[in-house]
Amino acid sequence: MKTDWKRLKVSVWQNKQVYLMMLPVLVVLLLFSYYPMYGLVLAFKEYQPAQGIFGSEWVGFQHFVDIFALPDFARAFRNTIVISTLSLIFCFPAPILLALLLNEVCHKPYKRLIQTCIYFPNFISWVILAGILNSLLNFSTGTFNNILASLGMQRVEFLTSEHLFYPVLLISSIIKDAGWGTIIYTAAITNIDPTLYEAASIDGADSWQNFWKIVFPLIGHAITICVFWALNAGFQVFDVIYTLTGGGPGRATQSVAINIYEEAFRGNIRYGYATAKSTVLFIIVLAVTAVQLRITGRK
Repeated sequence: MKTDWKRLKVSVWQNKQVYLMMLPVLVVLLLFSYYPMYGLVLAFKEYQPAQGIFGSEWVGFQHFVDIFALPDFARAFRNTIVISTLSLIFCFPAPILLALLLNEVCHKPYKRLIQTCIYFPNFISWVILAGILNSLLNFSTGTFNNILASLGMQRVEFLTSEHLFYPVLLISSIIKDAGWGTIIYTAAITNIDPTLYEAASIDGADSWQNFWKIVFPLIGHAITICVFWALNAGFQVFDVIYTLTGGGPGRATQSVAINIYEEAFRGNIRYGYATAKSTVLFIIVLAVTAVQLRITGRK
């Protein structure tokens, strides 16, 4: 043990410049990521701002009992699972398909133009994109509904219908986020040794067989990373739904993150109850991540 400690001190001293460069980052990380975690104690209190965190009434696990006794969190969690599942089924394959198509483009200027067009929506915030979608799909004033009305057809409630909202959400998510994944998969596909394709061509393999036997296994690591991101983002989805519907109609499209936000900052404000919900969400995301890492480790 002492030997390891001495080795550590020697290593730190020999690389002191590197550790000094890391110090500001570590300080920021501690201040803004770890220090605020003491606020988790709010989950066990009926927090009142005037009384402070430690002066507020201690309620124990009552907030957690209410979470599983009342239907609002279960409904929001179900919506979150539905959104995450649909995103994995429909949105996740989109960048892989785009990367495969881009890999077949030989004209480099044209390829770069396509990449720029695909990636550009990633720079647009959901607030701006929601405004664009609202101007196009709003029931009363939307351009698309105005066209339908001018043709003598009925207006369609794209953003206020529970059944039509999910297609709008998925299509807008693909348009905005597919570019980022496309860059990752394009880089992974580019790193594949071309001689593998040549050998497969000699053996008579077609494009479909090349994908399943060569491309898919060799980009598996990139797929795993993107699955991690997609699942974790799915459980924490907030901005896209909040800017489009606010969780409505009713609470039909409300996610867990929106449910927590409304408990903490809107209506009957309950900081302690919202913190308890955040803690439950954190445990769920942590459990999902642990399962993902375990599966990845086995592979």
